Amino acid sequence: MDQYKTKVENIMTHKVVTLSPDDTLEIAAQFFEKYDFDGFPVIDNEHRLVGIVTAYEMILQSSRIHLPVVFGIVGHSSEDHERELKSHFEKIREIKIREIMNIDPLVIGPDVRVVDLAQEFAQHHRVNPIPVTDKERKIVGVVSRYDIIKFFNEKYLHEVLKGSDHSGVLRRLTRIAEEEEG
Repeated sequence: MDQYKTKVENIMTHKVVTLSPDDTLEIAAQFFEKYDFDGFPVIDNEHRLVGIVTAYEMILQSSRIHLPVVFGIVGHSSEDHERELKSHFEKIREIKIREIMNIDPLVIGPDVRVVDLAQEFAQHHRVNPIPVTDKERKIVGVVSRYDIIKFFNEKYLHEVLKGSDHSGVLRRLTRIAEEEEG
């Protein structure tokens, strides 16, 4: 497979973990902790992309909502601090994803070349991951910076091994990769 012709569909993650616009900030926080991803596409009932929540949005939006109130509570001397903080955190946990998600995320099609995808990541420093959608904006996958790094590292290794007549190592790596896929 020529690395300059390889398409996004060949390196993307097909099993996508998604959020709903009606999910809460608490659910999103649990997803970030459980999956250790940089972001999650937000889809509607027809599996169409309506937004994305990334770690960047979580930090930015949460700090805008959260920090001023906490500083206000802490700044006053009161016996009710603990109750006020608890009430505040309960409100924060119930914020809906639709209120903090990026409603205009960068998206890409599955037929885009990986080298072009790499350029998109280079131009959009805060973007990760990028949802992969079909023409109806239905989510078909997701691709991350890690997927690109992994792809180019594997391709580079295969080229080096081919050029140095390490065909046994190359066959073993190919067999291992096939076993992982199958």
